[in-house]
Amino acid sequence: MTDRSFVSGSIAELLAAVAAGVRDAQEALGSVPPLDAAGRPVPTYQLPYVDFEFRVNLETRTTTGGMPVLYATPASAETSSISSVVSGRLVAIPPGEGRPLPVLELTAERLSARRHRLRVIAANSAGELLTGAPVELNFDLAASQRLSQAAGTSLAGLRSSGFEAAVLTTDAEGQAETVMTIDSGLPAAAIVMVTAELGLASTSLTVTAGAG
Repeated sequence: MTDRSFVSGSIAELLAAVAAGVRDAQEALGSVPPLDAAGRPVPTYQLPYVDFEFRVNLETRTTTGGMPVLYATPASAETSSISSVVSGRLVAIPPGEGRPLPVLELTAERLSARRHRLRVIAANSAGELLTGAPVELNFDLAASQRLSQAAGTSLAGLRSSGFEAAVLTTDAEGQAETVMTIDSGLPAAAIVMVTAELGLASTSLTVTAGAG
């Protein structure tokens, strides 16, 4: 950030502008697709903190309500001296303001040619099981198509593939299960991706359609 890359305003406004820029940058980093064209995971990036420094002239102004506010203006680029240096660090707070976050585990057991038992376990990052948690199951068609193509087969759609129950509620052990059926018309080499979601938490797994 250059000395003149912000407009004059209160210190609070400057800090809010920096925070907004950091948030926008993290959103841009987080928008990268989780898989590449071949279905392989791609690296992800996070900004745990950002150090900043302002070289500014500071003055105190009184608002109409009688409250003093510290205002800053960019230091002159034509002079070699400055009035103040304002520096600090913006530290990212994990989602949920540091409270334990949901964590999901999803597994599949093949029952027959095109039927799988799906089991989900919901807990939080503190290791506590989540009882009565609603977990939603979905197919990720776009990812399934990419993975199937990488495996050498074409997948136009999932046809009548589905779940006996698409929304599960975890029991006292934090678990829930249902049966997934893969349409018999899908190619045997097709790869199907299933996702499970609970609030902001999500996980996924892939299964091969297999012989119909």
